[in-house]
Amino acid sequence: MSSAQKVVVVTGAAGGLGSAAVALFAQRGVAVLCVDRNADALTEVVGEIAAKSGGDLLAAAGDIGDAADAERLIGQAVAHWGGLDGVFNIAGVEGRLAPIVDTPVTEFDDVMHVNVRGTWLSMKFALPHLEARGGGVIVNVGSYQATHGKANCSAYSGSKHAIVGMTRSVALEYATRNVRANVVCPGAMDTRMIRTMMQSLHPEDPSKGERQLLADIPQGRMGRTSEVASVGAWMILDAPEHLTGQVLTVDGGKSAA
Repeated sequence: MSSAQKVVVVTGAAGGLGSAAVALFAQRGVAVLCVDRNADALTEVVGEIAAKSGGDLLAAAGDIGDAADAERLIGQAVAHWGGLDGVFNIAGVEGRLAPIVDTPVTEFDDVMHVNVRGTWLSMKFALPHLEARGGGVIVNVGSYQATHGKANCSAYSGSKHAIVGMTRSVALEYATRNVRANVVCPGAMDTRMIRTMMQSLHPEDPSKGERQLLADIPQGRMGRTSEVASVGAWMILDAPEHLTGQVLTVDGGKSAA
């Protein structure tokens, strides 16, 4: 590894946003530990990106919401490359769209396990290594729902609100230690997750859900994963050092309404 090479951990790397982030980092010459609990999908995604863009990529399957796994995964990046400069916490699940009284407790627990516990654990184990490096950046993925409510999404919305609170707290704890923490909040992106949500909203006609969703976006289209990934990559690689504790929404203007 060259002395100038940055080392970043990307969680949820097998998904739409995660794979877009890994591809962007690979193009920038960043070494990336690619984390996902779906080992087969992760291997496929990392292989495709490496074949297309090259890059110093390492696939590491595991559950970021499990404390032992989270510590092992962060430690693997440090052991392999000698340090850590950034973490892009993308891993997340939406759960089933349903009124709170119809939502199984197990469903709530899974959303919190991945979205909240996974983000918290990733930060907990990464922060000492970022500080040891002389500074670094954490970017956590929120959502439009991190600052808004939505019917039938109590678990998901709650998890994304929690991510904002945790991130701002870490930003304050580490403000004098050259470690920054910010949140990027996507609106609707054309991913597996949003397609599943549209199917849940209108099982008889998912296209109705899509029309309904697009009508709420001032730009009239869903976001591209590359657009959101590029904001996260900018925060880690290029943003001014005075930017910390912030929530930046990338949602085609929806949150401005």
